[in-house]
Amino acid sequence: MNRWIPVLLITLAVSLAVAEDAPRPLSLPEAIRLALKNNPDFATAQQHVNAARAGFQQTEAALWPQVRLAGSYAASDNPVQAFMLTLNQRAFSFAGNFNHPSTTDNLNGKVLAHWSLYDGGETIATRQAAKFNTEAARQTFAAAHNDLVFEVIRAFHTIGKARQFVAVATAAVTSMEANVNVASNRFAAGNVLKTDFLDAQVRLAEGQENLIRARNAFALSEIVFRVVLGVGENELVTAVEYDTTPHAPVTTITSRPELAAARQTVIAADRQVRAAQAGYVPHLNAFASYDLDSGNGTHYADSWLAGVSIELNLFDGFLTRGKISEARANLESARQQERKISLAVAFETRQAQLNLEESQARLATTGKSVAQAEESLQITKDRYTNGLALLTQVLDAETALTTTRQHRAAAEADVLIARAAIDHALGTTWKE
Repeated sequence: MNRWIPVLLITLAVSLAVAEDAPRPLSLPEAIRLALKNNPDFATAQQHVNAARAGFQQTEAALWPQVRLAGSYAASDNPVQAFMLTLNQRAFSFAGNFNHPSTTDNLNGKVLAHWSLYDGGETIATRQAAKFNTEAARQTFAAAHNDLVFEVIRAFHTIGKARQFVAVATAAVTSMEANVNVASNRFAAGNVLKTDFLDAQVRLAEGQENLIRARNAFALSEIVFRVVLGVGENELVTAVEYDTTPHAPVTTITSRPELAAARQTVIAADRQVRAAQAGYVPHLNAFASYDLDSGNGTHYADSWLAGVSIELNLFDGFLTRGKISEARANLESARQQERKISLAVAFETRQAQLNLEESQARLATTGKSVAQAEESLQITKDRYTNGLALLTQVLDAETALTTTRQHRAAAEADVLIARAAIDHALGTTWKE
């Protein structure tokens, strides 16, 4: 009795190892959640939104006064410099040689302030452009969300289709093996020609080849699924067993975020034109400073300065004109890009509708075809058993059944994918 214990332990260990290597099945909502968490493209889109928001915050800085602290140490025996340093320290004396002063030290601490009071609307326009660019980035992120959800759905149902193909090919090989056994027995009994036995073997080889291809396609579909989810081969996951019932996550219908992003980009480009045009307008600034100067680091003399300045750029080497031309070209490019996206969305929507209609029609047709092929095969087998049909007719009927089953499996998956494509084209957003 005890001699069976090692065998049982080994069997249990092997079973556990196989179980650990088996991919973990995911439902469609689980797969979508995992993709939204791990997909690198989606994470990159989120960072683009964060960067746009940070850029918008930077534009707000121009609306506030700029305050800086500065410090310096200087020493000089230059008559002018020494005289100015002494004056700043409020330690000037007529005693001494003005032409040949001794080395004068100065330790300076300073507070500087600057505030742009008016710049022709450049700051406001730049801030508005950044705001609309941020919204465009947010809409692009929403589009990336919808794209990823659709890709997960497509990869999910592709696994189901590939799994069905493997099942169909496996059933075909099993049936072909039975045909080979029947043909072999009848050939041995002298009831059929050797060609029947050879034909059965050829069809079996073809079925085995199709099974190999189906298994390879299934393996590839699982790899694609993991790549879309962003887990790669580090986490073995797969889709749950094939289910023709369409999943219905909670959704809200919105306009296509790609179009919304394009519109925001156009508005942002228009604001950039206004910002460039501000180069022709006078700029008004306020400035102020507060200084502390000392020659010995113990006694400090303070002083302050405040005022306003106005500047008008009379000639900048056509720099402003070039900036305006560039901004206008970018604006026109954004408008054309919006038009292109609008046309693409209209085409995608119409194409998705046509694909759904086609896949639904194929599904209805293939459902009848499978039943007819199964009945035809059974009739042909009965005729063959009674000597009223050739083995090649049975093999042809087997092949026809396999083909119709594959078409049926493809149609079932294509209907679900087509429905997801319709949702994607209409801007349906998947939510928990």
